[in-house]
Amino acid sequence: MRAPRHALGLGCLLVAGSFTAFAACSSTVTGGAPDGGEPAPSTTTPSPTTTTTGSAPRPDDASANDGAPSDASTADAAPPDPCSTRASVCTAVPGGADGRGLTTIDRCAFPIAQRAGFGGNGAILTALEALATKVTVSDVVADTNRDAVRITSVPGNPPGLAYAFRWNTEDVGSADWFPQGITGSADADPTGLVGGKRILVVASYEDAVGLEKGVRLAFTDVTNLDSPRYRFALLVEPTGSAAAPSYRQVNIHAGGIVWIGSRLYVADTGTGFRVFDMSRILRVAVDVDSVGCDATTCRAGRYKYVVPQIGTYADSSACAPLFSWVSLDRSTTPISLVSGEYCSTTACSGPLAGRVYRWPLDPTTDLLAGRTTYPSEAFYMGERQVQGGASRNGTFLFSSSAPAGGAGAMFRVKGNRSATSSTIDTPEDLMIEPTRGLVWGLSEGVGSRAVFAANLASYPAP
Repeated sequence: MRAPRHALGLGCLLVAGSFTAFAACSSTVTGGAPDGGEPAPSTTTPSPTTTTTGSAPRPDDASANDGAPSDASTADAAPPDPCSTRASVCTAVPGGADGRGLTTIDRCAFPIAQRAGFGGNGAILTALEALATKVTVSDVVADTNRDAVRITSVPGNPPGLAYAFRWNTEDVGSADWFPQGITGSADADPTGLVGGKRILVVASYEDAVGLEKGVRLAFTDVTNLDSPRYRFALLVEPTGSAAAPSYRQVNIHAGGIVWIGSRLYVADTGTGFRVFDMSRILRVAVDVDSVGCDATTCRAGRYKYVVPQIGTYADSSACAPLFSWVSLDRSTTPISLVSGEYCSTTACSGPLAGRVYRWPLDPTTDLLAGRTTYPSEAFYMGERQVQGGASRNGTFLFSSSAPAGGAGAMFRVKGNRSATSSTIDTPEDLMIEPTRGLVWGLSEGVGSRAVFAANLASYPAP
């Protein structure tokens, strides 16, 4: 796999009962990464033992805050998390070999807090809607312009293959755009449908100097499995003010994504999560290859649609968590995000240093449960090169690029038990579709990129 310039995040799977549970994983690599990991951020996995963490906020370094009505969580009225009043430590990486299962670590060591954008982007977005046309996801899906191709097999021969497609020839062979994160209507709504459609959303990052458009989403209609079609939209971050609104591209790896309600979470490897508003998509002009707005017109590098950012969550921990991928778990109360870390011999402090975190969501806002949120649980995964993950009913699935030659592995982990299955080559993110008992995944390899669904029952708990 090609080593990206931006930080990445990837998704994983899990199995519980009749279908697979899922937990998110992430990847960070120092220097070039032949196994498809991401470049390491400036921090590395911290020294274990006794580092005490704090919760001092980082300075806002993303979207402008212009004092508009808050889009922040209302959950701060709830009792404070006990973690907010006690010291915590960075837990040492346990010894042992691959496949040792989960090792519990101090969840209080990983606070994440609302940062730039929350409370400020609303007024800018309202002003942008005067320069462009506000549309819905259904509008975008009704305007697809690229044909995907249904296929009957994928490299790696994942067990239980139920469905697969590849992108069009241009996108399968692109050396500039690399598919990473996957989500869809199965995450967005418990019915698995949005606007009566089954929709997949795949994020790709751009790795081409001088062509900076950041991250694009492929909105893909798979309602008719024989005729999948898609349309790209660009992720953008509002800039300026309500008086002079604009936006810029989002230059991150987008290794994992989750769409729930109107929120789209995107993993930002060295920072936390970026949150975008799927209810405020904008249709923009396509006449000029530029990104941003002037006094009368907005453009997005000839892409017809943009999805705007509404805020960021940033880690404020001394234990340096990474956000390589993220997935959704509807089996918990409350519903939770699961994120994780990619580690290898060239990333983190070692190949088995990867951790996985569970983040509770506020059911009234679909945002994290507080302005500062601690994971409800955290573990060392006991697996290496995890490109994506998912969890359900306490069982985790982790997609991995650990096998040699670009092959993939699916680690099935519950408690201290672990088992391994095959999966697609050059694997990336994962998503569960509970209503049909499927797990979705994808690959990034140039010339062989595919999206697939497999029967969850084919990945039993260990």
